[in-house]
This record gives sequence, structure tokens and C-alpha cells, in this order.
Amino acid sequence: MLKFRQGLMFALMLLLFSCLEPENRFDIDASKVDVNQVKIKRYEQALFNLDPNHLKEGLRTLQPEFPIFLEGDVEDTISLMRIREFINDTLLQSVYVECNKVFPNLGWLQDNLTEAFRHYLFYFPDRNQSQVYSYISGFDFENPVGFFDNSMLIALDLYLDSDYPAYQELGVPVYITHRFSKEFIVRDCMEKLAEASIDGRLVKNDLLDQMVYQGKILYFINCMIPEVADSILFVYTEKQLEWIRENEGSVWAFLVENQLFYNTEMQYYQKFLLDSPFTSFFGNESPPRLGWWIGYHIVSNYMENKRNVKLADLMQDFDAQKILNASGYKPQLK
Repeated sequence: MLKFRQGLMFALMLLLFSCLEPENRFDIDASKVDVNQVKIKRYEQALFNLDPNHLKEGLRTLQPEFPIFLEGDVEDTISLMRIREFINDTLLQSVYVECNKVFPNLGWLQDNLTEAFRHYLFYFPDRNQSQVYSYISGFDFENPVGFFDNSMLIALDLYLDSDYPAYQELGVPVYITHRFSKEFIVRDCMEKLAEASIDGRLVKNDLLDQMVYQGKILYFINCMIPEVADSILFVYTEKQLEWIRENEGSVWAFLVENQLFYNTEMQYYQKFLLDSPFTSFFGNESPPRLGWWIGYHIVSNYMENKRNVKLADLMQDFDAQKILNASGYKPQLK
């Protein structure tokens, strides 16, 4: 009878501890993490408000506050000419006006970034919080957010909404401009932090390793922004999300049947990981970047199964085969 009671007590304790364990790895309490309120320094406003007739003097006054943009530029004649041309460009002047309309203040963004950095320092307490700047990039479409020397650079001209006329006039495809709205800014900032947390040189070129690499980045973003919607995380429309949820098993079966996990051909990397209107293997209704989805769910399943593995450890683990095996990920055909 005593052994039965002891066994019952042990079972109840296990049940209690399992109830206390978070439902998923994103349910953490970061409220006690000491973080500085983000204050975004607006380089575009400082630059476009300079007097063009006294440009060098004005840039000197800005240099201490914006060294990431102006280090060494102030005394260089060619650089001064380029800056003068930049702020006198009529298109960029109209872009600056539009940025002020869309982003009259960045208080909401500062608050959201502060919370994201709170989670970042929870997972990486030995790191430093980034200084954040906004600027106008001149439509550098491949780099909506830059990250250099622990400085985050947000190109506001790439977040003016997908229907901003200049994007169409410059011939940017809709599948790219889809993400050019302010809802993606924090996500894109955390993506840059994720990339900085992985030594890409150690990632092998086969499709499995590249998918797991992208899965780590998306998982990192989800840790920094636990409430992020799938449409923002994966940069998918609701229709694209519906397709992949319905056809996930078919995508997995295609990868298995064609033995693509260890394939290093560029065409498969392009088809499964790079931006495009759709994935040609699955027709015009399919979303692009299906390797993102597969990689994320491999990593997510792995981290759910391995509760002792920390996020920092995950980012430095380059054994994609081990992660796949331990994930137990194997979606079924519907």
C-alpha cells in the first residue's frame, strides 16, 4: 500500500511539473530583463534638413551623432559631391516627404524593438543592445535593414507600403514589394540579428543544411517576437499559407522521392530558398521559399523535443542531419 501511495505521489508530481512547463519554447518571461528603451536616430531627417549651401559645415555637426554614415566623408570632396547629389535628387526629395507622412514619429517602432531586444538579451545576456538608425537608402531593395558594428540601419524608403507608386515605376515585382510595409520592420531587424548569430561559412551547400540554416533564422525571429503572425514570419499571404498548410506533406514527399536533401545544385537552392512568384515544381498557386517552411518546422520540432538545448547552442550547431533526425519531422500527405 505504501509503495502504491509513493507511486501515486510521484505520478502527481510529474503531472504538476508537466503542467508548469511552458506549452512551447516561445512562452518565456523576459519582463525582468534590463533593456534600454530604443531611441531611433533619424538620419534622413537630419540630412535632408541641412542647408545645401553650407553642406560641409552641416555634416560636421552631424558626424558625432551619425558616425556609421559619416565617418571619413566630411572632408572628402567626392563624398561631399555624392551627398549633395543625393539630397538634391527630386525623386529622393519626394521619397523623404513620403517617409515623413508614413512615419511622422517612430514611437511605436521604438516600443516594439525594445521588446524584441528584451527577448534578445534574455537569450543572449552577454551581448550588447544595438543602436538603431533610420535613413533613406535610395531604393537599395536587397537591404531594407542593414547591420554593421552592432548598428541597425532601417531604410524607411523600403517600407512605404506595397502599392507605393515608385516601386512599380522602378519595376520591382509584386512578390518583392509585398514585404515593403511597416509591419515587417521589426521582423527584418531580428532577421539581421539572427544572421549575425550564425557563422554562414560553416553552413554546407546542400539543400538540407541550407533549409535548416534558414529554419534557424526564422526560429530566432519567432523567439524575439513570440506573437509574430505566420504571414509576417514567412512573408506569405494568407492564400499562400493556406496552400502550404494543405500541401506540406506533398512538398516533403517531393524532397524525399527526388533525394534532394544532399543536392548541391544551384537550381534547387534557387527554387526552394530564393524569392520568386511561386515554386515552379508545384504550380502557380504555390508560394515561394518552401524550404523556409520546411526548415523552420524541422528546427521548431527539434527544439520542442530537446528542451535542454538553448537558442545560443542551436545557432552554433551545424549538424543539420542530427537536427533533422532528432526533430521527428515527417509531415503526412493529405
